[in-house]
Amino acid sequence: MFSPPFLKRASWIWSAEGSHSAPPPEAASPSHYQVRLFRRKLALGEEVRRAQVHVSADSRYILYCNGAVVGRGPAKGDIRHHVYDTHDLASFLRLGENVLAALVLDMSRVAHRPASLGAPCSVMTYAGGFLLEGDVVFAGGALERLDTGLRGWRVAVDTSHRFQNEGTRFEGYLGYFEHRIHQPATDGWLSAGFDDSAWAPATLLYSAERIENRRDPASPYGLVPRLIPPLEEGPEARFADAFAPGGGELNASWRALIAGGSAVTLPPGRTVRVVLDAGVMTTAFPVLHVAGGRGSRVRLTYAEALRLPWSTPDAKMLGRPQPLVNLASHFADEASGWTFDRRGEVTGWSDIWEPNGGPEPETFEPLHWRAFRYVGLEIATGTESFTLRGIGHRFTAYPYEVRASFHCSDTRLNRIWETSLRTMRLCSHETFEDCPHYEQMQYAGDTMVTSKLAMLTSGDYALSRQSLLQFDWSRLPEGLTQSRYPSRLLQVIPSWSLHWISTAKDYAYCSGDLQTVRELVPGILAVLDWFRRHAGGDGLPSALPFWNITDWCPWWERGVVPGADSGPTCIISAQYIHALEEASDLLRLVGGAGDSSWLSLEAAILRRVFNRRFWSEKDGLYFDRPGGPEISQYGNAWAIVCGAASDAERARMLERFPHDAALAPGSFFCWHTVFRALEIAGAYERMPGFLGPWHEMVADGLSTFAEENSYWRSLCHAWSAHPALDFLTRILGVTPRSPGFAVVDIQPKLCGLDHASGSVCTPRGMIDVAWRVEAGRFHLEVAAPADTPVRVRWPNGAESGFSGGRFREDVALS
Repeated sequence: MFSPPFLKRASWIWSAEGSHSAPPPEAASPSHYQVRLFRRKLALGEEVRRAQVHVSADSRYILYCNGAVVGRGPAKGDIRHHVYDTHDLASFLRLGENVLAALVLDMSRVAHRPASLGAPCSVMTYAGGFLLEGDVVFAGGALERLDTGLRGWRVAVDTSHRFQNEGTRFEGYLGYFEHRIHQPATDGWLSAGFDDSAWAPATLLYSAERIENRRDPASPYGLVPRLIPPLEEGPEARFADAFAPGGGELNASWRALIAGGSAVTLPPGRTVRVVLDAGVMTTAFPVLHVAGGRGSRVRLTYAEALRLPWSTPDAKMLGRPQPLVNLASHFADEASGWTFDRRGEVTGWSDIWEPNGGPEPETFEPLHWRAFRYVGLEIATGTESFTLRGIGHRFTAYPYEVRASFHCSDTRLNRIWETSLRTMRLCSHETFEDCPHYEQMQYAGDTMVTSKLAMLTSGDYALSRQSLLQFDWSRLPEGLTQSRYPSRLLQVIPSWSLHWISTAKDYAYCSGDLQTVRELVPGILAVLDWFRRHAGGDGLPSALPFWNITDWCPWWERGVVPGADSGPTCIISAQYIHALEEASDLLRLVGGAGDSSWLSLEAAILRRVFNRRFWSEKDGLYFDRPGGPEISQYGNAWAIVCGAASDAERARMLERFPHDAALAPGSFFCWHTVFRALEIAGAYERMPGFLGPWHEMVADGLSTFAEENSYWRSLCHAWSAHPALDFLTRILGVTPRSPGFAVVDIQPKLCGLDHASGSVCTPRGMIDVAWRVEAGRFHLEVAAPADTPVRVRWPNGAESGFSGGRFREDVALS
């Protein structure tokens, strides 16, 4: 049994300048980031019984053993919670000479600047460093330590990796892209036989410390074990298609190359451009295999779609021209739009590679995955002919095993289901992400949607738990969480802290892990206390500081509902009331019944205040601010969800909500709450009629769902996957009534369908549901885990129950 690592053993290492000085130009990487190469030789004279290492770096590492990739990381955290990974080396080692090697990328010297890139906003960093602790235990019982800080580790300054942001037209949070120039000095550095005698011994920085053992810290980092599994990395796949810029066909040799056949050789002094099409949006490592071509330069430009002027004849465009003044930041191109028309242009960020150019085969793969459907390939050949031997991409994402399913009589809903799942997958890597192409940032609003969908479709709770802890780590001294985290750039959206509470409740009921919820309770109460301290005399949150975006409504400046800067608003007040009830429920679950009752009482009192301040008897709707006149889809949805609207008021609201054109329109995120409000108001059968934008995206060829309906930026956005949640929890009707699905409710909604079937993941096992409408009767079949009480609520209002296992019954619809 291995003991916990980093108990007064290993130390962080770096090159000679350490963490407190800048290296001279001749001892530095030639651009903004610093890259170091580390090696440690190991001679094995007998068989290995076991070998395990714990590894971290600031900011990123790739660990190799005898030339093979062992792993990459560390997973994202922050300085106080710096993650280490654990790797098994036994299968990589062999008798004789071995070498451990690591490429470490230091981002600490580069500031984050959204408008012009800069370092990745989601990678929190202090100073360059590499850390490894581990042992090789031999068959005979002897042991060899591999720790950094001990003799044997050598370091070299890498000069081949440079970084650039050419082509930046839009704010981004990803970090500089690569410009890699082959340097012969490090050829073969991953092999055991490489001569590293000219490399310097690594410089000691500071001792490694586990977070729970920090007292008077000697190190900036509190080390925590990785909370999630390694990302999936798939085999190399081919591109689905390729064409010439402008849409022309490629010649036979290029078509053969794309299909995985013969190589293409380009003569010297030529520039060739090709557009590669993966067929669907993906997150992957692009891979190029080449030979020859001394002096050549290759550029790979990544795009979610192609760009065309709106005026292009007969072009099928995504969306429609509209003003972007309330949406775009730093870049707004209203003259052109996105398209899959092959006449369009590939625009975006790019990687650049200048290979060795010798006869030996070479392969390029960037250090970090890219998000794209299209890749613009540009090859400028040098003084010798250049051979492109192969080109492909390797998929990577969080390793979900999606086991849930959904199928119904409306094939359009089935396509929405599949597209939602792909959106979820591509927005899940080391954290949940709002979007993989532009930001790769974990936002609390998007996470609320993706976390629940991931749990119900995969039964995997690790990424959800990590997200809850990370937002708890992000809390300001005042009590609020940050709106996105991990993040170098502080951003606070007060209502996003309330979405964090919703995610915690979903986690409790889906996973049953109440111990994690207990750890979160102090932070949850701190968030609620912040809202109380920023309430007006009536108890409603009022004129809140920070950025009070609630939804990307095109009528609202930067997503901020009118009146937010001067007083209470319907949306944030309702969200606070709802959070009080959710927190009350969580406290009840973990044994805080007294505090639970007080929170529920506070919510009840505030509902009465809410109605006095926002209800318009004349309009039959809730104003966005006291006295109006503004009304919105999102505000009225939240008025219903928070429980403020009575049965009579809901009936009046449904005469205009959510369809009346006078209501400020919500983005796709808003409709997550609208659908919930329709269910509470007894009008959920209308839900499919509001799925038009999702049908439009599928019909237009999107393989993932966009951020919102102007298509101004992200074409793969986490929060827009929420219809899949409705399909599982409302059309199939499967929800947990107690934590971990220990007790289950099944209440299917017909929504005009003839039949629906599918399955939902729970910690106790799969729940399978199939129903159909036939001859005026509703037929239901359920398979639930054994010894699991299930309550069935029929469409006609009747109830049945069973204790797990198989259930089959039918009732009259009326």
